[in-house]
Amino acid sequence: MKIGRLLFFMGLMIGLGCSVAPAQTITPDQARTDLTYLKRKLDLLHPGMGYYTPKTRMEQLYDSLYNRLTAPMPYMTFYHHVSPLVTALKDGHTNLNHRKNFIGKSTRFIPFYIRPVGDQYFISHNVSADTSLHRGTELITINGRTVADLHRELMEADHSGSDGDNLTGRRQWSLVQFADYYAAWYGSADSIRITYRLPNDTLVRASRLHCLTLTSFRNTIQRRYKNEIDRRPNLSVRIVDTLTHTAVLRVSTFMGIKKNDPFQWAFNRRLKKAFRELKKEGVENLVVDMQGNGGGIVLNSARLLRYWMPKPFTIMQHEEMKRAARNELITRWNPFSVLNFSLQYKSNGSGGFASRFSRRHYRPRTRTAFKGNLYFMMNGASFSASTSVLAKTLDAGIGTFIGEASGSAYWGDFAGHFKTITLPYSRMQVRIPLKKLTHAVVADRANGFTVEPDFTVTRSYDDVLTNRDYVLDYTLRLIREGVVARQPIQPIGAQPLQASR
Repeated sequence: MKIGRLLFFMGLMIGLGCSVAPAQTITPDQARTDLTYLKRKLDLLHPGMGYYTPKTRMEQLYDSLYNRLTAPMPYMTFYHHVSPLVTALKDGHTNLNHRKNFIGKSTRFIPFYIRPVGDQYFISHNVSADTSLHRGTELITINGRTVADLHRELMEADHSGSDGDNLTGRRQWSLVQFADYYAAWYGSADSIRITYRLPNDTLVRASRLHCLTLTSFRNTIQRRYKNEIDRRPNLSVRIVDTLTHTAVLRVSTFMGIKKNDPFQWAFNRRLKKAFRELKKEGVENLVVDMQGNGGGIVLNSARLLRYWMPKPFTIMQHEEMKRAARNELITRWNPFSVLNFSLQYKSNGSGGFASRFSRRHYRPRTRTAFKGNLYFMMNGASFSASTSVLAKTLDAGIGTFIGEASGSAYWGDFAGHFKTITLPYSRMQVRIPLKKLTHAVVADRANGFTVEPDFTVTRSYDDVLTNRDYVLDYTLRLIREGVVARQPIQPIGAQPLQASR
């Protein structure tokens, strides 16, 4: 993932103008009230209670956590205590977040990005004052614990961006945002002790490094690695090989381009421009880069699919929610919200509500449709609406998938609308999805629980040293060799552009 997106993700956890909150002690009564409140809200609102983890197991876990609340505890200890109830859902859209102002402009972060190669971890970008920590330095321990052990704990502590027992999403996010995850789980620290090995050296060294505020982190990254910052806009086209007529379409998000654009016209215009350019350049092999695309608006994912789907399609088979979710989507002071809900939803016959328009049909593009070979670069951070695109494409029997498994399930996920609740005493916040979204796909066409790659690509140590886009390099080699996993759907009488090997 490029530096520009790394900096963006780091900022997601920071409230500008905030400072680190003072220490807080939670009494047993307060803790039990908070935990009970959370469990009640999950039971009322979350459409996936019992889906990945049986309800009996969730009840046992809740009882165990509740019964252990017998003594006062610091805020961070209670944060760790609550976390298992949220992670047990195994839902990548359900997030446990700190109370407001806990993480802020004074929070200090570990001063580097790290990347794994096999079982080892290496510094890829160093923003510490010690400039001898060159790219490729092996990071062995932080504060006496191995990086592998820390990474494993952070993966288990937060299931954000990863559904079910899938590990790729948790592994990807906890590394991309390692400094954020570390600060959220262990707290802010002025400095850390590390042991490491410099490139081409067997000596294990030790050092103490000062941690940086987000502002200092960003400023140093932009100064030291300015040539590596990814400034490509979303939906940008780049011709990468004129000999094989290959281009890369970067799809970094399905969120809207403009804030006040309810119909997503700006996104649609940029998408049209991109595919007009592809047609003008005579592109025969299109690489769709969806690495790190955490999702967004389903309408925008459908608009992208229109450029290669062979026939009319729907994205969702069902969109359902629990009865209590209705009260989160309407407001008493706005009578139009009640009318709008009635227009949008109907009773599903089992006590909840179903969308009236979930099976909306989309027609494929004609003049600007792409008819060549499609290659999708993806990773664990290809989540939510990104997985919807990948699942629908796989279901249609087209495309070649490269990288690692996506973060969401092939069948669908829990998303759509969200309710963020605040626990009464600790003031921790939990984001709860309100809808169960089931993809309109055939189960037998799945290639795994998620969308799995046809070609799995992993990082080498040389890739770390050169900061190479190793997934793209592998994809371009497949294209040069004429390798495709699935042939594009050809109109009657048309000849395939390339033969598979």
